[in-house]
Amino acid sequence: MPQPTVADRMKLMIGMETSAATTSDPISDFFSDLDDFVTLSKEQRLYGFLYCVGLGITLSILSSLFIFNYEAFAFFYTFGNVLSLGSTAFLVGPVQQLKNMFTLHRLAATLMYLLLMALTLYAVFGVGNPVLCLICVMMQSVALSWYCLSYIPYARKIIKRCLFPCCGDVPEVSDFL
Repeated sequence: MPQPTVADRMKLMIGMETSAATTSDPISDFFSDLDDFVTLSKEQRLYGFLYCVGLGITLSILSSLFIFNYEAFAFFYTFGNVLSLGSTAFLVGPVQQLKNMFTLHRLAATLMYLLLMALTLYAVFGVGNPVLCLICVMMQSVALSWYCLSYIPYARKIIKRCLFPCCGDVPEVSDFL
C-alpha cells in the first residue's frame, strides 16, 4: 500500500476524505505531490505569470542591445524565452503545462523549440561561433512562432496553406503516429 501524501494526511486531519484508489506509479505520485505542493491563490498565480512573462519579454527585447556581443545576445534572448515559456505554468500549473506542451499535435513544435534553445546555448558557450549562434536564434524564433501557433485552432494549417499553396496538405507528425 503506498504511503499517503502530505495532502492526504492534511485532509485526514481536517476530516476530509482522501482518494481511496491511489496509484503506485512513482511518476504519477511525483506529479501529484508537485500539484499538491504548488498551491497558489488565483492572485498569486496571476502575479507570477505577469512577472515571468514581463521579465521574459523584457530580456528578449533587451537582448537586442547586445546584438554585437553575440554571447550576451543569445543568452538573454534564450533566457527570456525560457521565462516566457515557464510563465504559463503559473496559470495552469506545472503538470498541466507539461501535459499541454507534450500533447501529440504539439509534440514536434515543442521538441524543436526546446532543442533550438539548447542548440543556441551550445553554439554560444560550446562552439563559440557567432554565425551559428545567429542562425540558431533565428531558427529559435521560427520554432517559438510555430509552437505558439499550435495553441490557436487551425492557425498552423492556415499558415501552411498560405506559405505552401502548391504543396497541398502538408502532413503533421501526428499523422504518422
